[in-house]
Amino acid sequence: MCGICFICGFLVPPLHLENQIRSYYTLLNHRGPDAHEKKTLSVNDEVNALFEGCVLWLQGRKPTSQPLIDQNGNILLWNGDILAGFEIPRDQSDTEYLSDELATKEEREILSFLGVIKGPWSLIYFQKKTKRLYFGRDIFGRHSLLWQLPSEAFLMFMISSVCRQNECVKEIPALGLFYIDFFETNLKVQFTVHLIPWSHAAEESLMCLDPVIKVKEHKIISCIRNTLDMCIPSDTILEDIKSLPSTLDGENTKILHLAFKSDIENLLKVLTNSIQRRVDKSPLKCRNCTDSQVRCDHSRIAVLFSGGLDSAMIALLLDSCLMESESVDLLNVAFLQRVSQSNEVKKKCKVKNSSVSGNNPIMNYEVPDRISGRQCWQQLQEIRPLRKWNFVEINVKSDELAQGRQSNISHLVAPQTSVLDDSIGCALWFAGRQGSPCGKSEKFQKPKCIWSQGFRIRDCQPVLYIFISALQNILYCHTKVLLCGMGADEQLGGYSRHRGRFLAGGWSALLEEINMEISRIHTRNLGRDNRILADHGRAPRFPYLDEDVVSTLNSLPIWIKANLQLPRGVGEKFILRVAAAHLGLSSAAGLPKRAIQFGSRIAKLENSKEKGSDSCERLMQK
Repeated sequence: MCGICFICGFLVPPLHLENQIRSYYTLLNHRGPDAHEKKTLSVNDEVNALFEGCVLWLQGRKPTSQPLIDQNGNILLWNGDILAGFEIPRDQSDTEYLSDELATKEEREILSFLGVIKGPWSLIYFQKKTKRLYFGRDIFGRHSLLWQLPSEAFLMFMISSVCRQNECVKEIPALGLFYIDFFETNLKVQFTVHLIPWSHAAEESLMCLDPVIKVKEHKIISCIRNTLDMCIPSDTILEDIKSLPSTLDGENTKILHLAFKSDIENLLKVLTNSIQRRVDKSPLKCRNCTDSQVRCDHSRIAVLFSGGLDSAMIALLLDSCLMESESVDLLNVAFLQRVSQSNEVKKKCKVKNSSVSGNNPIMNYEVPDRISGRQCWQQLQEIRPLRKWNFVEINVKSDELAQGRQSNISHLVAPQTSVLDDSIGCALWFAGRQGSPCGKSEKFQKPKCIWSQGFRIRDCQPVLYIFISALQNILYCHTKVLLCGMGADEQLGGYSRHRGRFLAGGWSALLEEINMEISRIHTRNLGRDNRILADHGRAPRFPYLDEDVVSTLNSLPIWIKANLQLPRGVGEKFILRVAAAHLGLSSAAGLPKRAIQFGSRIAKLENSKEKGSDSCERLMQK
């Protein structure tokens, strides 16, 4: 993960350009703490430019500083991972490889090259010969890129991975490759941005762009082989699926797995391959041991882990992608809650510890995601006992939340401003936090009774678990790569609104909703999530949004992906649930969708009368 930034101005001296983005440096450096460079350039007689890059070292023998300038004077800022499509030597970074490949290419060759890349990316590329500045994001917009267009009051043009709150800064849509021709414009007169769209880009999205953007006729062909199968089930198929079991219990799992065995095995194959790619393109050591000559025994891969279906499947399949000796960090976030004491607990307080008041609420972190996460963690240890699974509890108090929001999160969430963006952004930022005593981990054992603070409790049950945290080992997390489950719900009908559309309009309405979800994912979620999670010097990677996984899911008929005639917790993400149950993840397989803001209970700390779509005043507070 890297922080990349470009700014140019009309008759603006280079020093002024540096001052203009000086406040961005801290946020850029958080994304890329391993190397930092900048380069100034006179684009023409009237326009000066500044390129700046902060690098997170993930590939190659050593960090490749950016901006990277080739022998022809072309300048590259690259924030991406070439996971497949090209064979890159292990000792070479993909930044070096990309720079070498683009050095002699014409525009159409550049488009073909970018279309073959499998993996997330955003780039800024200045081609000296043509004086064109190319920039854009991958087909899903998995990596953030923002811009501020010039105006009468601001005769500058800026592109950056991240920046401080500014109402003029917008997200660059992931609709293709943009370019500015500096033979045509000087920012002051006839400023124009050209767009070469992805072949899949919807016409309505292209028609809603800023007037300065001119869409070209030729397109970039992406490596996603299949478009979404829009067929609805016939009467015969409906009768067949109605005859299948409606639960995932016992023998029913065997029946369902047998009925869809071929599709399940194919999905597991491409999903495992997706995770393997993301493991193979990861450092062999954790951050703390990068410069050490001794063996690193710490985890180098972490999973954003709620114990739900999506993260549980990633964790389980990750087991087959790592050496047996490696551990895995399962990051689980919870926000401090006030819980009323039960009558039974009050009685025990009086008997065992008279100094504890039975009227005071208990402060704990036993939120739904903590409970489901611990249950799934224990199940992972039972079905994959040779792996060391570190269940990392990240506990957040209200004062920490307020401080983190003001110092970092409000800038990272921007330009989004809603209550929903705030809740998800805060939960993700703390979930991805590293380098501090963020949790505890111990080997799972069968339930046993212990005493703590006057209460008799079970160490694998949620009741008052917080009171025994002092008995556990504090765990530090220094992984550079974080696997996340984003993208599964959009493709597999996992949201409640999918069921609502199905009930209102049937299979056709459900397909339309899923098609819309996938096409707009870059504007709603991924840029924000990338800015949030990368702020800790980690690379968030999304296995469900691998190009081959998306192609495979696109090819499957809707009733295999989401059979919403079945009950909640079974029908949505149907194929994934059957696969999870078959592999032994029974706790996650039947768990209904629960958004992170509700599972972590951050939503309960805020104004309960707010709606997710409301503008969030907390993000605006200085």
